[in-house]
Amino acid sequence: MADTRKIGVVYPAMTEERKAKINNAAAGFEVVYTKADDVAKLADCEIIFGNVTKEVIQAAKNLKWLHTQTAGVDLYARPDTGLMSSTLLTNSSGAFGIGIAEHLMVLSLMLLRKMGEYGKLQAQSKWQDLGRVETLYNKNITIVGIGDIGGKFAEYCHALGALVTGVSRNPRKEKPSWAKELYTIENINSAIENADIVALCLPGTTETASLFDETRLKVMKKGALLINIGRGSAIDQDALINMLNSGHIGGFGTDVTNPEPLPSDSPLWQMPNVIITPHTAGGNSLTLIEDLIVDKFARYLVDYTNGRTFTHLVDPKVGY
Repeated sequence: MADTRKIGVVYPAMTEERKAKINNAAAGFEVVYTKADDVAKLADCEIIFGNVTKEVIQAAKNLKWLHTQTAGVDLYARPDTGLMSSTLLTNSSGAFGIGIAEHLMVLSLMLLRKMGEYGKLQAQSKWQDLGRVETLYNKNITIVGIGDIGGKFAEYCHALGALVTGVSRNPRKEKPSWAKELYTIENINSAIENADIVALCLPGTTETASLFDETRLKVMKKGALLINIGRGSAIDQDALINMLNSGHIGGFGTDVTNPEPLPSDSPLWQMPNVIITPHTAGGNSLTLIEDLIVDKFARYLVDYTNGRTFTHLVDPKVGY
């Protein structure tokens, strides 16, 4: 009797309907639903769906394919994690664009309209006019990282009348309909120097670490807003705090910090022109995102069982 081929599912947002989608796609496999650190049940799996611990990866000697529930694959790209070079690595990129782009839109509009500051006044029962606010219409928006999330945010900004510039790692063959201009990362300073808002939609890689250091933050025009939903490591946080205090950066909205959680004594918490959410922009509370994550894995699983190549494999060296 042949050994049973197993799929380990550790994605926590499983419903009976979502399990049925996976079970229907898993021809010839036994599907094991368990927790991300369950070495005993996952060690002999051929496929794992979800973000498992390093200990599971190192124990899973038969692992041929890992599909993460996140777009970021930081842990699995690190050599010390032990993911074998022969293991196929895919992610859930494509599931987050709508949800996180809406979060970017909320952060941008809240900063433009001083909603964070008005929220603090409301908590104090104070009726106070904070003066001049701005619109998104006709603003210059530069989006650094124009994949699924950044591209969707660009569409939304364009639809509201903003002038959108995109920055990507590699040149684009065609300019999207939303783009006023396109730059590659080598020319990022030209892309951000006249922007009213700079939005970062970047993965956590060696290339993006401290991309926005003190020197680059100074390239941004005085009073510009900075938004980050990629990774906190992309910004030199101490330099950012200094720039916020001096007024060079007019406001900061972020869903990611460095480190996470952000320490309670960080000056960012008390700044009136800063809005912080705790890495929840693409959180499991969004049913749409959960459904899209499971749908993508199920589609890839059908491809895998039928011997077809995946639409996209993650390159651990570049992180996406």
